[in-house]
Amino acid sequence: MVKLCSAESAIIAKIAKNVIFSIPILIPLVDKADVNRGKMFAAAYAGYSELRKGDPVITLTKEEALKLEPRLNPDIQSAIYFREYFIDPFRLILMNAVDAKRHGAEIQTYTEVIDILRKDNSVTGVRVRDKFSGEIKDIKAKIVVNASGPWGSKVAKMAELEHPLRLNKGSHVIFDRRISDIGIIAKCIDGRTAYLFPHENTTILGTTAVDIFCDPDEVETTYDDLEYLMVAMEKAIPSIRQARIIRTMTGVRPMINQYGIIEENVTRNYEIIDFENKAGVSGFLSFGGGKLVLYRIMAEKMTDLICKKLGKNAECKTGTDPLIGAEKDVDVDRLATKFGIYPHVARKLAYLYGTKATDVLSLAEENPQYKMEICNCESILEAAIRYSIRNEWAKTLNDVRRRTRVAMGPCQGCSCIHKVAAVAADELNMSPEALMQDLGNLLQERWKGKKPLLLGQQLAQEEVLQSSYSHVPKIHQGLRTGEEES
Repeated sequence: MVKLCSAESAIIAKIAKNVIFSIPILIPLVDKADVNRGKMFAAAYAGYSELRKGDPVITLTKEEALKLEPRLNPDIQSAIYFREYFIDPFRLILMNAVDAKRHGAEIQTYTEVIDILRKDNSVTGVRVRDKFSGEIKDIKAKIVVNASGPWGSKVAKMAELEHPLRLNKGSHVIFDRRISDIGIIAKCIDGRTAYLFPHENTTILGTTAVDIFCDPDEVETTYDDLEYLMVAMEKAIPSIRQARIIRTMTGVRPMINQYGIIEENVTRNYEIIDFENKAGVSGFLSFGGGKLVLYRIMAEKMTDLICKKLGKNAECKTGTDPLIGAEKDVDVDRLATKFGIYPHVARKLAYLYGTKATDVLSLAEENPQYKMEICNCESILEAAIRYSIRNEWAKTLNDVRRRTRVAMGPCQGCSCIHKVAAVAADELNMSPEALMQDLGNLLQERWKGKKPLLLGQQLAQEEVLQSSYSHVPKIHQGLRTGEEES
C-alpha cells in the first residue's frame, strides 16, 4: 500500500505540479519507546524515498532538531526528518474537471441524483434534480459509476443494491497563520499520530479517526475531537495553545467494510465493485475505500473495466499527460512584470492556476480595476473571482470560496466577503435579495467550523466579528435564513 501511494504521489507531482508542494517533516522522539519506534519507521520508510523522489529519512540529534524548529519540546531525545508531498484538494478536483471537459465530458454541478434507473437486472441511467431550478430529468447511460464516496451506500440502495462501507470521521483544527514551515508529527493518547502541517497561509492540525454510523451530512467536529488533537500536539510543541484557531473541519472516509478490526488496521486501499458479478445486475459499478493520493489509479482501473465492458481499446494517459495549467513551470517574476502586479500575488495565481494564470490576468487588460486585491489574507484579485464564475462553474459565494480561497484566511471573510459578494452579484446578475441569501449561506458555512472552539478569547473574537456584520443592512436576516436551512 505504501509503495502504491509513493508511486502515485510522484505521478501527481508531475501531472499537477502547480498545486503540489513538498514540506520537511519532523517526528520528535520524546522517550525511549518513541526512539525505538522512530528507528523502525526510518528503516521501513527509507525504502520508499526514491519512489517519492524525496529526501532520505534521517535521524537528527536533539540539538539539530531544535535548531530546525526551536518551538519543539526541549525534553526530546532526538527526531526523525523526512519530506512529504501535500496538495490543494480543491484545485486538484477542479483541474480534473476542467481536463475532463477538454476531453469531451459534460460537467453538471448542483445536480443531485435522486434515483437510479433500473430495468429488470440492468441499470440504465440516473434521475437527477437541478438544485437551482428544481427541474427533474433522466440521463440514460450504458454504465453508471457510483463514485460518491461516503454516500456510496445510499446511492447503491437507489438501485436496490447493497454496498456497505465503514464510515470514519476525520476532524482537523486550522490556525490563523503558519506556526512553522516544518511539519510536526506527534503521538496521541491512544498511540495514533497527529500531524501539524503548514498549508497555504495557515496551519492544519489533524486528524481524528472515529467510526460513525450517521448520515455523512450530519457529521461535525466536537470539542473532544479538538482536545484530542491539541493534547497530542502540545507534547511536541508546548506553546501550541498560544496559537489562534480560526475554525475546524471534518470529513468522512468511505473505507472498505472490514468488520471486527480496530480502526487503525482497516485498509486504506480501494475496491471496485462490479454488481454484474456480485448481484447479477449489469451497468452499475461502484468504488469502495481509497484515499486522495490514489484517486488517479482508482480512476484508471475503473476506466479500464468500463472500456473492457464496452469493447473499447484505449490507452490510459493520465499518468503522463499533465492536467490543464500544469504543462510547465510559470515564471512568477515575468508574470508580475507583464501584468503590473505584486510578485506575491503573481505567485499565488501561478499556484492556483498554473499556466492559466495568464488567462486570469488577461481579464484585467481591458478592465484594469480587475487587478484590485479583493482578499488581502489570500492575495486574491477581482480577476480571479470573475474567472472562477466564467470558467470554473462557480454559481455561489461558497463556490468562489472553494475555487479561490477567499474567506478562508485569518479573517474568515470579515474584510473581503462583502467585496466578493459585489463582484459575484455583478457576474451572476443576482438580485439584492438573492445576494443577501447567498452571503448568509456562506457565513453560515463558516459558522459550522467555528462552533466547537468558541471558548475564552475565541468566543470574544467571534463576538467582535459578529458585531461587524451587524452594520451591514439585512446581513443578519440572511444569516438567520441560512441557519434555518442548515
